[in-house]
Amino acid sequence: MIRKGRDAMSCTRHFLNFEWQHHVWRRRVSSTESLTGRVTDMWGRRVDSERVRCYTERVCDACGEVRPGGDCLCEMQEAERCAVRLACIEASCRGARSAP
Repeated sequence: MIRKGRDAMSCTRHFLNFEWQHHVWRRRVSSTESLTGRVTDMWGRRVDSERVRCYTERVCDACGEVRPGGDCLCEMQEAERCAVRLACIEASCRGARSAP
């Protein structure tokens, strides 16, 4: 659960005139796309390939700060089992159902 507004905690720590950030990061997928194309395998044959690219971000559970996390590219079979990607898809489906 990400806290925002007045309920958000500060992740800045202070001790003996030192200050540092102590976030509790969680990875979240912001968007995902399917890519299909032809690639060359290790024997030089052209084969069809299906891959999934997810654009991720890191979210602090304590204060809600969001930082870019880059992207990842994986095979379709692995993407169908990825818990982070499936959570993104589930959230977007719930958002589409609740829209008027």
